[in-house]
Amino acid sequence: MGNGLPPTPANDLGDPIRIDPGTSARTESPPPGPIGLDAKGGTPQQTQPSMASQIVAFPRQHYGERVGDGQCFALADRALRGAGARSADHYGTITGDADYVWGTPVGLADVRAGDVIQFRNYEWLKRVDRDDGSFREDGGGRPHHTAIVESVDANGAVTVLEQNVKGSPVRRTQMFFSSGTFTSGHETSTITVSGTFWFYRPQAR
Repeated sequence: MGNGLPPTPANDLGDPIRIDPGTSARTESPPPGPIGLDAKGGTPQQTQPSMASQIVAFPRQHYGERVGDGQCFALADRALRGAGARSADHYGTITGDADYVWGTPVGLADVRAGDVIQFRNYEWLKRVDRDDGSFREDGGGRPHHTAIVESVDANGAVTVLEQNVKGSPVRRTQMFFSSGTFTSGHETSTITVSGTFWFYRPQAR
C-alpha cells in the first residue's frame, strides 16, 4: 500500500505479490511449513500439496476472473471443495446474510495461509503521520464478506484473496485486524479497527 509498510514480499511461488488498494492487519504468525516435499530416510520425495496450499492456489489460478456467480461466498466455497475441505453448508444453513462458518475457529495469532475470514460490519482506518507534521488517512471495510488468507506478512499485515469487493473479480488485498501503532522510517501509522470477524481453519471432509 505504500503507507509505511515494508516492501511486499514475494509469495511462496516466488512471484511478487501485487496488492490492490483496500485494507491492511495486525497479526504476527509464522508462515505454514514447507509443502510438496517429504523427507523420508534423507531422500526428498514428491508428495501431494497440502489442503491449505490447494485452497490458496485456487483463487491465484483465477486471479482477475469472476468465480461462479461472482459472490465472495462462491470463491471460498469452490476453493475449499476443490481441496477436499468442508464448506460452510457442513456447519449450518446457507442464507444470503448468514455469518458463515468455514471450519475450526482459530485466534488472530494463529492465522495462516489457507484459512478463511468471515466479516460482519468490519471497518478500518489508517492514519500515517510524518515527521514534518503532515499526515494522510485511508480506510475501508467489509459489511458482510468472506476472504481467503494468502499470507501473514510483516508488521501485522495479512494478505487475502477475495472477490466481489464492489463487484470486483478475484483480487489481492492487505487488511488490518487489530488496532495499534507502529513506526517505519519517518512515518508513524495508527490503525483503528471496528466490527466483527472470525478466522477459520478448513477441515477435511
